[in-house]
Amino acid sequence: MIRIEGERLAALRALFSDFPGLHGAIDAVLEGVNGEAFADDPADPRVVRLVLSDFHMVAGDPAAPGAEAALAAVPQREFLAVPDPWVGLVWDSERPIQVSERFAFRAPQEWDLARLWQVVAGLPQGFAVERVTAETVTEFAALNESFVGNFRSLEHFLERGVGFAVRDVNSGALVAGCSSYAISSRSVEFEIETHRDYERRGLALVTGSKLIEWCVDAGLEACWDAAHEGSAALAERLGFVARQAYYGYRME
Repeated sequence: MIRIEGERLAALRALFSDFPGLHGAIDAVLEGVNGEAFADDPADPRVVRLVLSDFHMVAGDPAAPGAEAALAAVPQREFLAVPDPWVGLVWDSERPIQVSERFAFRAPQEWDLARLWQVVAGLPQGFAVERVTAETVTEFAALNESFVGNFRSLEHFLERGVGFAVRDVNSGALVAGCSSYAISSRSVEFEIETHRDYERRGLALVTGSKLIEWCVDAGLEACWDAAHEGSAALAERLGFVARQAYYGYRME
């Protein structure tokens, strides 16, 4: 598999037309903003592997000579997603596999902005919501490294990415956040986290609402891919639609 960069990335998009989820992540890699792309043939790609943090998205022709090599390149314990035609080849692998159900969502045709504003206005007393800046990005990354992990540096995140956080006014700590896990000129893949001591107070709902508002202002599609039912329920509370279940894999 050969690393693909620059103008050649655009030729890979057609191979992801039937991909089950992670649409914002795919956009970001294919624009060269986040992650890396690899293909069996730069001039005439039949198999592609996109990489973001520990996420690997493999697509193309599962009968192509490079298909098994693309799956073999996924490191141990890292996450793999494939379109339906690849599932048989994944199971034919000699590596043990852990399977988990995921849920992909799409943005609605029109967001209920008034409702999102009400969510933000209802932030509990003692907390404040803020946009991440150069002064707070290190603290933001400490809350969840995945908030910034797909960017080349914190400076690159501040240049291309966006994040919102909730601060506990009494302790001064950031306790919840929502970030552009990946971003492109088309879309934003969401990443959200609340410190375990502050869960069930609606803080994630507030930060998610702020990032949706930002996406609307920027003209970008908000994308949500849930790793579990709790995340899926949060997506639906925010207004995401078209829940689509699919399976992800961790290769031993």
